[in-house]
Amino acid sequence: MPGNDITMPENIEPELTLEQLRTLLPPVEMDFSTPEGVILCLEDAYRRQSIESACVCKNFMIEGTLKLLDLDPNLARDPEFRKKNALLLERTYRKATTESWPDLKGVESFFIDRQLYTDGIVMVTELHRLRDGTFNQLKLLVAKTKDGWKVLNEISDDELAG
Repeated sequence: MPGNDITMPENIEPELTLEQLRTLLPPVEMDFSTPEGVILCLEDAYRRQSIESACVCKNFMIEGTLKLLDLDPNLARDPEFRKKNALLLERTYRKATTESWPDLKGVESFFIDRQLYTDGIVMVTELHRLRDGTFNQLKLLVAKTKDGWKVLNEISDDELAG
């Protein structure tokens, strides 16, 4: 995608060894200049249990609009409804997150793919190496905004297929 600083190596497979992941993948700065960087910022906010920092990493208006487009495109065209929906989404996120913070202690992140999802939005595939040495894979939507990249939400394979 034009304007991004890192290029993902092709054909990275989750079965690669930890050492291969560490040496093959480009380093990612924890900032808002790349989709992967803002994901690292969000994960840092989770580790510090800072809901304000976590919310700075997200864009509830874009996330909510995407959800509305799936439900009813007419609702997504109503600016007042989009605004109310974004506020509700943020309130729900704040409550759910502060009641049960993600436990990322000892988790190592690897970004193995980035694909265009729609105009201005990419889907980033991230591997987490957990404390016990196992891996899990996440697919996250991230949007380019005037304030840099912002995390939207995790997306499942079912949602992608639907």
